[in-house]
Amino acid sequence: MLKNIKLKNFATFVEPTTIDFSATNYKFLESENVGSNRILKGCIFVGENASGKTKILEAIKLLLNLTLYDGKVNFAKYKSFYSKSNSYELEYTFMIENNEIIYNMVISTEKIEEERLFLNGKNILTRLGSNAKFSLDEEIKFTDVSEDILFLRRIYFNTKFNDNKILINWFDYLKKSVYINCASKRIASYGDHSLLVHNCIDEKIAKEINEFFKKINYPNKISFVKNSNDNSEYKNLIFFQKNGTNVNISDTYESLGNQTLIEILPAFMHAIKNSGMLIVDEFSNNLHNELEECLIKYFFYYAKDSQLFLITHSTNVLNTTIIRPDQVYSLYFDKTTKIKRFSDEMPRESQNLEKMYLSGVFDGMPKYNKWLRWY
Repeated sequence: MLKNIKLKNFATFVEPTTIDFSATNYKFLESENVGSNRILKGCIFVGENASGKTKILEAIKLLLNLTLYDGKVNFAKYKSFYSKSNSYELEYTFMIENNEIIYNMVISTEKIEEERLFLNGKNILTRLGSNAKFSLDEEIKFTDVSEDILFLRRIYFNTKFNDNKILINWFDYLKKSVYINCASKRIASYGDHSLLVHNCIDEKIAKEINEFFKKINYPNKISFVKNSNDNSEYKNLIFFQKNGTNVNISDTYESLGNQTLIEILPAFMHAIKNSGMLIVDEFSNNLHNELEECLIKYFFYYAKDSQLFLITHSTNVLNTTIIRPDQVYSLYFDKTTKIKRFSDEMPRESQNLEKMYLSGVFDGMPKYNKWLRWY
């Protein structure tokens, strides 16, 4: 599980910033929202537009792209415009079966400059420019490291970490991770499995979705048939049937909310069953806020060591029946992105987190002129 991320000169994060996912001393929602090694099963990011929320998700996604994605990554995209430095730094700490893995990388606008990997405090991988060494069992040196590709990626695909179980399980955790953008309905999975609903749906997945609908009292059920049009991008056609009717309606004619929901549910189900990260941007796009609550609670209740990282503008989810104060960060921009963890203010379980946030206790609330008066 991801324990923390550290950012420096990354996008809107100029100053060194640590985003911690370790559980604090709160006792409520302990069994539902806290996983192994007392690492939280996820975190919600709130704050005004353009405050840097998506940049946190991009920091996680960048690690996945650089280690598992075959395409070229635009390094310059992530350098802060607010810093004079030509490079940025990211550090990730994971806990895998009681073992600590720390991975650090420094990247410039043009190339990967540095990498370091620590396993339980031991430095086993170092890269400086085109020179690198890997010393898990015995030290091996390299002088031909590509400036476009992580040395970590090369070592994994070439050696499988010499069958080191801890590191292989770490990469399995990364490979089972999924990124979703609810606005664009873009879904990126990092293993060798498709989670695009029209292509991956089968009897088992359809049954799981309908069971989820029944559990949350969602007034629909779905069915699917194989698409007879071989030229279509969809392998299957999906239909909704509203409770109390016998009419099957193609999802293409359904509401945007139903279309978004059916697109993201296979990824939710996959992340719950397989230990990995589910990264969701624009979560509040087209989904009713009550439905958001159900999805979040469902994930935390049924996931074991998976994690959900999401951005939402639906403040109703800031509720201690759903989320702990140590699972929420608010963000705001003041020359650079600033963050505040709700638990820093030590709110009690009985307090109304939503009301406290809206009143400005946790920062991150925009201060717009809603009176429409200009002076």
